[in-house]
Amino acid sequence: MKILRIFGLIGFVIFTILLMMGCGRGPENDSASNDYLKTIRSLSASIINSLKGTTKPILNHIKSPSLHENNLVSYGFRSSKAGTISYSGSCFSSTRNAIEGDHHILFVTMVEGKYDNCAIQVTDSEGNTSETLQVPSFSVDFTAPELSQVGRFRVQGRNVEIGIKASEAGSLAYSGNCSGDLQHVKEGKSDVMIRFPGDGQYRDCELMLSDASGNTSEPLPLGTVLIDAAPPVLAEIKPVAKKIHTNRPSYSFKTSKSGTLNFNGKCRGNVDKAVVGINHIALLTAEPGVYDDCTLTLTDSSNNRSQPLKISPFVVVGGQS
Repeated sequence: MKILRIFGLIGFVIFTILLMMGCGRGPENDSASNDYLKTIRSLSASIINSLKGTTKPILNHIKSPSLHENNLVSYGFRSSKAGTISYSGSCFSSTRNAIEGDHHILFVTMVEGKYDNCAIQVTDSEGNTSETLQVPSFSVDFTAPELSQVGRFRVQGRNVEIGIKASEAGSLAYSGNCSGDLQHVKEGKSDVMIRFPGDGQYRDCELMLSDASGNTSEPLPLGTVLIDAAPPVLAEIKPVAKKIHTNRPSYSFKTSKSGTLNFNGKCRGNVDKAVVGINHIALLTAEPGVYDDCTLTLTDSSNNRSQPLKISPFVVVGGQS
């Protein structure tokens, strides 16, 4: 459009000069010649003044690095001309001068909330003002989320299941000698499974929550966590005699860990708990016969289960006591 306007004005000047020369037959003296020159200069000046500074700055959005801290919000735009920046709406900045090219300015926001009426304009040195560039709406949040533990954690092998409560949705981070699969949590209660690298006692595992504005909660420590994934080991110490006349034969075994007993086959036991070391128990038999399918397992407090211990076969004969 600008090029067409230039050619149009030049054509208008040439046409006017030719018209004047044709009607007046050209200057006949110095005075008339001066009048012609003045007219040409005036028309040339009109063209220059018309063309000079008629283009408004053009503004466009560009991507800007995310920054939401110390009451500052980053915003990026591009201007086709240098000039002075003016702000409207609820946003303002200390940056007043625009260059031709890209800008990353910082809006100073004083309170939390949603900002949806911010706009900028650029006015060049000739007084041409750009169209209003509406800043995309954004929210300012400086409040850190809160993260708390719900109930007690539960150890399952080398994993710990814990209930947490978040004041808002966000990203979950783990620090210390632990890790977890859950990366994003919703507002409210969530269950998290935390992994530990091996058996041992851990005191440095912490969880932190970051919201969409980059605010981070205080660390949530798990405290002391004892990881025990090794299963108990059972061994037979004193088997039942091969033939017995009682329905409560004595039996002795050894375990590397304390825990809960579980009997399989035709045998039962008179106890359901065992302690570390040698245990002496009574096997309960229902009737005379061969008992060759009895096994014993133990589950410890970390839910580790031993391999079945096969109880040596025995026969209960008549005349039980």
